[in-house]
Amino acid sequence: MMRQVNKVAITTVTAEDEQLPSQVLQLATPNRGKILVVEDEAELAEVLEFNLLRRGFEVFVANDGLEACRMIGRENPDLILLDLMLPLLDGWEVCKMVRLHHDQRLAKTPIIMLSALGATEDRVKGYDLGADLYLPKPYSLKEVIVKSQQLIAQHQEYLQLTQNLSSLQNVSELQDQWQQVLFHELRNQLTLISGIAEHLQSSTTDLLHEQADQLTGQIVDSSQYLGALADNYLLVRNMENNADQLHRERVVLAELLIEVTKLFKASAMQKSCDIDVFCATDLVVNLHPVGLKIILSSLLDNALKYAMLDGNIVISVKKDATHVCIEIQDDGPGIDAEERNQIFAKFYRGTTTSEKPSGSGLGLYMGRSLAEAMGGHLQLIDNHLPGCCFQLQLPCSPSSLLQCE
Repeated sequence: MMRQVNKVAITTVTAEDEQLPSQVLQLATPNRGKILVVEDEAELAEVLEFNLLRRGFEVFVANDGLEACRMIGRENPDLILLDLMLPLLDGWEVCKMVRLHHDQRLAKTPIIMLSALGATEDRVKGYDLGADLYLPKPYSLKEVIVKSQQLIAQHQEYLQLTQNLSSLQNVSELQDQWQQVLFHELRNQLTLISGIAEHLQSSTTDLLHEQADQLTGQIVDSSQYLGALADNYLLVRNMENNADQLHRERVVLAELLIEVTKLFKASAMQKSCDIDVFCATDLVVNLHPVGLKIILSSLLDNALKYAMLDGNIVISVKKDATHVCIEIQDDGPGIDAEERNQIFAKFYRGTTTSEKPSGSGLGLYMGRSLAEAMGGHLQLIDNHLPGCCFQLQLPCSPSSLLQCE
């Protein structure tokens, strides 16, 4: 009678599942890796188990193919010693299922086939199914142990290289993201400088000396801010490896908010828009100042694009025992309900209104990414007022990335 094997799978067992009996033999040396012995002949299984334990391996034994599949998913062995002539599910099928497993770490588990089938076609079939080594019975125990050590070492080296490659890919992605953040901010500030310069050029004869000084002062402020961005680029890049490495400084939050709003004064003047800041003057936070400036400038840039002529933008700060909360409220047209879940997506620029100002579609995406990197959160909230209100929450508990006094 043919066995039905197409519905069998290697399963991962949770802590709630029944555990196997513990091994009666103890490790004689430090653990060199986990080996699953799949062998239905009890004497052979015991000999392999005894000798592998003596040499420092952690050993598990399965007596049939189905038990082997369950144990592979549960124990994640570093090596499988696999007999082929097994009850319930043969070794060929077990090998095939391992190699086709969705978890690539498990799918790459080294397999040594141990079989009484010594014909050339059997060996070829074993290698074709993905076996790393095919040893016909009777085999040399010494050879099995030496080959097991070598394959486990190679497998661990492969896993380390895979992990390193994954880390490099993550670093590359984060580097690209940070470059987009910084270039987006550079574009914002250059746009401000260009707008001020055009205003000065077209209004030279109409401007009072005090107004001209104010505008040129804003150009200086923006230029200095661009210089600070360049100086802090390497510090910002530290987040590629670990957010905890971001350089933090004690910052008076009200002063930082005023510094950021000054950068947008010219744009606000062009729309006759007021920017009001409500923040306690003694609120001090420990954070990465450039990161927070980038978030706030992206939000202000967005608010000014949509604010009404002769409108008003309000920045308010609240603090409780665990968070500092910064809200930026504009009086623009607001955001349609169907877009509210999309506005933080990368490169999303909105499609519901053709009159919306153009942009890169990166500002809100980058703002949220930076907020989360600093242990906070940026969201659009509904406070039943006209326009939009973006809320930036930053933790200030002693154990958080950010602290406040």
